[in-house]
Amino acid sequence: MATTTPEGVRGGGRSETTSDGAPMTHSQIMKALSGLMLGMFVAILSSTIVSNALPQIISDLGGTQSSYTWVVTAALLSMTAATPLWGKLSDLFSKKLLVQISLVVYVLGSVVAGLSQNTGMLIACRVVQGIGVGGLSALAQIVMAAMISPRERGRYSGYLGAVFAVATVGGPLLGGVITDTSWLGWRWCFYVGVPFAVIALIVLQRTLHLPVVRRDVKVDWLGAFLISGAVSLLLIWVTQAGDSYDWISWTTLAMTGGAVALGLLFLLVESRASDPIIPLRLFRNKTISLASAASLFVGVAMFSGTVFFSQYFQLARG
Repeated sequence: MATTTPEGVRGGGRSETTSDGAPMTHSQIMKALSGLMLGMFVAILSSTIVSNALPQIISDLGGTQSSYTWVVTAALLSMTAATPLWGKLSDLFSKKLLVQISLVVYVLGSVVAGLSQNTGMLIACRVVQGIGVGGLSALAQIVMAAMISPRERGRYSGYLGAVFAVATVGGPLLGGVITDTSWLGWRWCFYVGVPFAVIALIVLQRTLHLPVVRRDVKVDWLGAFLISGAVSLLLIWVTQAGDSYDWISWTTLAMTGGAVALGLLFLLVESRASDPIIPLRLFRNKTISLASAASLFVGVAMFSGTVFFSQYFQLARG
């Protein structure tokens, strides 16, 4: 099995190589990894930095409680839908190019979000941000797998884990400081990640050199549409219920029924697809199933607490 040494990455079965066929040295891996970590930092930061700023943002833009929720959920929804698609595209195109495209998408979404004049514009920009973040989240792991042998991967994954922790904890704190600083304001919550993303783009252009390996796979567009539609219907129902219609009503029945139907169709399509967007066979593994369930509950607790605690303490508690 391959091991990473200062002289290079060598392996008995497979060696991670650069585009010219030479093995990547430890120094080359760390330089490329620094660009990936910077990209991951801004990706996670964009998901958490707005939490403390949201009450002020919604107040300035004249939004409602539904808008408050959608500023967060729009980004999470587009990120969730885009992540497996970026993964599939990495089997067809250059991984380096895809990482750079996802960074550009993130930068464009962030800049326009900072210029938003109403909540509708902000939510649309958050969707664009989520697409970029989904690419960074998926491709960071894929690029690591292409650069680093399985034996050494855990060591380098710890660096990404540390970046995730710092961005998750520091995002709300940084967002609060920026919002309360008179000469900055909440719009800088969206601008602050742009310089880091540009630096990551430059670093990756100079340091990441991977061979383009194309596999004979197809993108499961139907599966992506069905799972996105099912989750979107549930989010729209939860957001509008109790305001536009009663929790127990024909509209509720239609929307939840539609979400369930799309979900079942998704399972049917994935079970028959030659290249499913989410291979259902993975969940036969107990470890994967338990880890996925745990991640679900952690995500619910983390994002709901991060978003709504700030609203509670700022508005309800003063």
